[in-house]
Amino acid sequence: MVANIQRLAALVIVTFLLLSFGLVYWQVIRADELVRRPDNPRLVEEAMKVRRGIIFDRNGVVLARTEVNADGYAKRIYTNPSLVHVTGAASVRYGATGIEGAFDDYLSGRKGVEPQAELDKLIYKRPVVGNDVVLTVDSDIQKAVEKAIGEYRGAGVVLNPKTGEVLALYSNPYFDANSLVMDPGANWKKENDRIEAAWKRLNGDEGKPLLNRAAMGQYAPGSTFKTVTLAAALETGVTKPPEVFTYKMNPPNAQHSGPWHTNKYVSSDSHPTHESFDLFHAYAYSCNVTLSELGLRVGPQAYEDYARRFGLGSRIPFELPTEISRLFVRPDFFTGDERFYALASTSMGQGELSVSPLQMALVAAAIANGGVIEKPHLLAEVRRPDGTVLERARPEPWRTAVNRSTADLVRDAMVVGVNDGWANGAALKDAQVAGKTGTAEISGEGQPHSWFIGFAPANDPKIAVALIKEYAGFSSVQAAPAAKGIFESALKKIP
Repeated sequence: MVANIQRLAALVIVTFLLLSFGLVYWQVIRADELVRRPDNPRLVEEAMKVRRGIIFDRNGVVLARTEVNADGYAKRIYTNPSLVHVTGAASVRYGATGIEGAFDDYLSGRKGVEPQAELDKLIYKRPVVGNDVVLTVDSDIQKAVEKAIGEYRGAGVVLNPKTGEVLALYSNPYFDANSLVMDPGANWKKENDRIEAAWKRLNGDEGKPLLNRAAMGQYAPGSTFKTVTLAAALETGVTKPPEVFTYKMNPPNAQHSGPWHTNKYVSSDSHPTHESFDLFHAYAYSCNVTLSELGLRVGPQAYEDYARRFGLGSRIPFELPTEISRLFVRPDFFTGDERFYALASTSMGQGELSVSPLQMALVAAAIANGGVIEKPHLLAEVRRPDGTVLERARPEPWRTAVNRSTADLVRDAMVVGVNDGWANGAALKDAQVAGKTGTAEISGEGQPHSWFIGFAPANDPKIAVALIKEYAGFSSVQAAPAAKGIFESALKKIP
């Protein structure tokens, strides 16, 4: 009798070990191989039965959910197309992108589910329900950014500068992720053909709706980059607020809408008729000569160092793919024969600069947060269907751009920019906005890009914003009023 019990116990243990080995083998060792075999009919059918978890926004609004039909097949449904560059899409044919891809193991139930659920799947073929993902984005703020960009191609980023939480991340044009989702209740061949045709259309669209412009787009930042120049000049001590910059009309008594202020390298008529500026108003009126002069004072080596402190030249740590923003393309740009012109033009936001809207949102956030850049993130938490929290994001500093005293001075200059300068279109009645516009000239391509970066309230920042409207024209006319609408909406949601 004892021997029989021992044999039975041994059999149970061996069976358990075999099941455990099989689970580890197929879900860990061979998991990537399985994911890469969408041509296998059995695996495709199995994938069609995966009950992915829900993706929520910060307020519990459902952004992606799964519906299961009577035959047990699942269909993914996306409720907010404007968030497609955040949520991504889970396609049986083309794989998972965005948050769907970044947290695929959690959402699909390959990670974080109860051990009993894993055994039930293996033994009884019961489907595993994936875990839910809660994001930091706010659907209403996302809508405000969409409205602000309007019909223009472009992008906008809204984040909390103190925590790095991304409240909105918008790229236009976008596409409907549902177009890549198979309907299991329809003819599968026809559905496969439809999805393939949709994919080809998206790839061939000249507007590049698959491109996440907010994180991957590369643009000249225009005068918004003067924020970095001013920060570097203040921190290195080559200027301080009492300094006044005086320029004479050239030629004398010339009748211009604004005087041409020239030095050896640049000229500017981008401000009202003044011959003298204090430091903050030179920034507020976006005087190219003053800011280029400050860049020259800082010098190429120190200027490059400060640009890197703000994040240029490094890949931004983020759940989604990002493109590295660059200070220059040619390695000898700051050291070659034209190095003085290179530094002067870069200091006013042109040169060979190429930045993403996310990068410029972090520039604004650095000033808002006393010089410290928090790692931007979209994840709030991962939780099981029963509400058990498996993972929760916490604020984490990425780098320190400047010290607090420097950041406070730049903030004061940005306040002057909104109250007295070209960024006045972003001003609010009930909160002080700090901001900087930028009109980025694009050689031979018509109207310039229209930029804005800033934050509010200036003395207790809760929202940092960066937006670009491609080929929209002057930033004071386009980007600043667009930013005002975003601030109005966001500050209602994040009091």
